[in-house]
Amino acid sequence: ESYRCYYRFVKQSKQKPPISIRINRDILHQAHVAAVTERKTLGQWLEEVIIEKIAGEQKESQEVRK
Repeated sequence: ESYRCYYRFVKQSKQKPPISIRINRDILHQAHVAAVTERKTLGQWLEEVIIEKIAGEQKESQEVRK
């Protein structure tokens, strides 16, 4: 089951605009637990995970081209 979540991301005292995403409740809960475990906000944790995912896929894509 998916539902809409609203997040506010704050960085360097500048507020980022809120965004809306649809995500499975269980996955959101797991992400929240991971963020709390790392003492981060959910927004910070999500940003880092997304950046890592993009970097990993770009690296993988470059290796395939070789």
